[in-house]
Amino acid sequence: MSKTAVLFDFDGTLFFGTTEINYYAINMALGDMGRPPISMEIANTTVGDKIPDACRRILESDDPELVQTLFDGIFRYAPKAIAEHAHMEPDCVHMLRTLSQRVPLAICSNAEESYLTSLLSAFGVQDCFSYIWHATPGYDKTRAIPEIMRIIDAERAVMVGDREEDVRSGRANGCVTVAMQNDLGARDAIGADYDVYNHREMEETLLSILEKMEM
Repeated sequence: MSKTAVLFDFDGTLFFGTTEINYYAINMALGDMGRPPISMEIANTTVGDKIPDACRRILESDDPELVQTLFDGIFRYAPKAIAEHAHMEPDCVHMLRTLSQRVPLAICSNAEESYLTSLLSAFGVQDCFSYIWHATPGYDKTRAIPEIMRIIDAERAVMVGDREEDVRSGRANGCVTVAMQNDLGARDAIGADYDVYNHREMEETLLSILEKMEM
């Protein structure tokens, strides 16, 4: 087994439908609470956020009961939103299938476990990953990366993401960093070792990096 691993953020990196899912589920939950809907632009800002943090920002409140009500409502409507809006680009599936034959792959995400597993299963790519890291109390991605590497027995890693946190956490752990530059989320993944703009380019770049790392 290779001692090199590739770690992927999920939303905005492998999957581009999060904005639509969040827009639908959040607004349905807000409607149940008698609150006005958010715009698509605001839904876009929730991409990559931990859902409780997004709930606090949307509600402009730290009230735990209020936040929990919105949180529960979002996950009540999430399955329907996923069924209607979720699809993974064929180039992304090809990349994951190709890379998983070469090195261990892992998800390093702030998303909830049920969200990740349901989508990865729906896309038929769950078996590509040696480990799926999800939102875990007390852990940010800087702390998560060494735990993932320990679990999958990796000595070195490439961190791939679309947010500043992905680049920063990868660098903090000595990873080669690859940033997906797209029109989703914060668009703040600046300073990575490599920038890519689609999944085909991501696959080519990662294969080239792995070739160099394993020489």
